[in-house]
Amino acid sequence: MTTAGITRRTLLVAGTASASLGLAGCASGAGGSEPGKSSTTSAETGTQQHAQPLSIAQTDMQKQATLDSCTRLDGHPTFHLTWEGAPATTSAPDGANAAALPTGYACTLFAAADADGAPLVARNFDWDPAPASVVESKLNNGRSTLAVTDLRYVGIESESDLGNKQKTQDLPRCEAYAFDGINDSGVYIGLAADASARAEVVDGREWLGGLGVQRMILDHADTVKDAIEVFDTYNIDFAGGPGLHYLLADRSGAKAVVEFDARKLAVIRPPSGQPWMCLENFHMSSFAEEDRITHSRYSTCAKTLDSSRGKVSVDDTVNLLNDVRQPHTQWQSVYGLSAGTLRVVGKKPHDYRLSA
Repeated sequence: MTTAGITRRTLLVAGTASASLGLAGCASGAGGSEPGKSSTTSAETGTQQHAQPLSIAQTDMQKQATLDSCTRLDGHPTFHLTWEGAPATTSAPDGANAAALPTGYACTLFAAADADGAPLVARNFDWDPAPASVVESKLNNGRSTLAVTDLRYVGIESESDLGNKQKTQDLPRCEAYAFDGINDSGVYIGLAADASARAEVVDGREWLGGLGVQRMILDHADTVKDAIEVFDTYNIDFAGGPGLHYLLADRSGAKAVVEFDARKLAVIRPPSGQPWMCLENFHMSSFAEEDRITHSRYSTCAKTLDSSRGKVSVDDTVNLLNDVRQPHTQWQSVYGLSAGTLRVVGKKPHDYRLSA
């Protein structure tokens, strides 16, 4: 599926990426398109962007520490960064650009539990090849988060760029670009593209970009309920790219998909008695549960999770991600919400735990 002729490369060449925090997502790929639906993006080219970048504030010392912490994990290439600073706010930094960046590929996410019943969430991030990084954050308010990001959003298009001082000046803004993540309250959020999504505009609300809302939730939410309230507090801006929908989960076992149906915020819960939930790139609100299995990646996950009654080990979770892996899968991540753990797989697996 294309995105109305606009590629991420086009927008990057136009200079919109290095300081931006608008939209990012994973659009439909094999088995992910909606039958009978148009492949147009959520906003036509040139639609006004209302969302401003989040304020991601660090002292000069904290910024330098972030730059110094960058270490290579594997040949994907995958990196690791530590980050300290203030929780995200909606006050835009001076001179920042809020342009949105579309894509044209596919993602798969699911929420389930391990053998002991502790919630876990997994995802394949399928997009253009680019350096990725784990971002391990300690906020000034004491909150910790773990997230994975695409470093091209801060101007790093290849591993060699990390040796260029000019190109790494925006690297500390990688904090703003959490494509999937968890916080120390056990709240998880991850995104996938939903090309039909368009959000209602409510007078008097501030605007947030479709990617910026994820960092706001990681920095401020303690439960899935809190996360939904964040969505219901802001106008969510998808201008310039495909719309998005989101998988939420927390350590209590609560889980939900958030998307926009006929512009209204829609919260979709798993059917009664179903201990798992899956998200692919079709508009969930348009399909009853029994019809969602017509989508191949959703169906593969559903059959496996049904047969295991929603319980899978971390190793089995990675195997399931491999079953729905695409040629352009960039990373795989598995989060344990109770223990605060992350296994991220680039060329090989790496394990992390939220700091106390």
